Amino acid sequence: MIDGGRDDQGLFPRSVGEELAAVRLEQKLETVDIAARTRIPVRHIEAIERGDHESLPALPYAAGFIKAYGNMLGLDGQALSNRFRGEVGEQQQSLFDPEAYEPADPARVPSRMLAMVALGVAVLLTMGYLLLRFEGDNSDMAKLAADTPAEIAQPVKRKPVLPPAAALPQSTAPSGPIAVTAVEDAWVRISERDGPNLFMGVMKAGDSFPVPDTAGDPVLRTGRPQSIKVMIGTTALPPIGAPDHLVKNFSLKRDALTAIATAPVGSVAPVPTSDGMAAISPAAGAAVAAEPVSTAPSRPHRGVRRSRAADDTAADAPVTSPDTPTT
Repeated sequence: MIDGGRDDQGLFPRSVGEELAAVRLEQKLETVDIAARTRIPVRHIEAIERGDHESLPALPYAAGFIKAYGNMLGLDGQALSNRFRGEVGEQQQSLFDPEAYEPADPARVPSRMLAMVALGVAVLLTMGYLLLRFEGDNSDMAKLAADTPAEIAQPVKRKPVLPPAAALPQSTAPSGPIAVTAVEDAWVRISERDGPNLFMGVMKAGDSFPVPDTAGDPVLRTGRPQSIKVMIGTTALPPIGAPDHLVKNFSLKRDALTAIATAPVGSVAPVPTSDGMAAISPAAGAAVAAEPVSTAPSRPHRGVRRSRAADDTAADAPVTSPDTPTT
């Protein structure tokens, strides 16, 4: 008597996943038991048994899972792995099999003579359209030239009448010591123009450096002008430059700073630079009152003297270990 199960297997061979699932059920094992012994995730074991190749990882990893699964059940894991590679290869090949090309019926293909006639008609139509278009353009240009008078009156340009400028209020010159205050952490260098440094380093937020009254022509350099305030006493001057733009040779002389602080409200205030006075936006025309800040003297920065090129490079990058002014 022939075993019905084996006969069905010969007629309809089972896939690798079905065979592994059958042996697992014969040994009364659950998928969690297989996962605990082989370290294969349960979701991958279930995908192998139901033949869901799309849910499995890349073929080398999936074939390794098959081998470990088969060896754990006492089967030939290598043979099962090879069969699995064949199943996946056949499935992928079926997806890319090209369809057979069937040539068109020669009776339905237009003859060569008909194609040539159609091409000639298309060329003649194109040439006729271009000729008509060219003649129409020439006639329009000739008519326009005949209708144009010899002399055309030019419109008279009138200069706009500007209203009289209103008198701008004047500001009172502030008094007090000149100091450089940091609103945020920023690298700053204060030095004599083409001379020694008075201070160079990172000013922490709230730090202030008083400019000595004995300084001849002090200038300021920083790469974060939005983090620095120049003070005359308790009066804060407008911003010294655009945010995150390098400012160099900003004059800290009293007369230059007083000219900025006393500029009329709404006017263009001058900014002292190495080339003289340069105009800034009207928004920076008036000085802004600020809270008094401490102007305790601080010692100049002590360290190894560097070249001016090195100082220029440091202006764009923060220094991590300079002496900071006192607060």
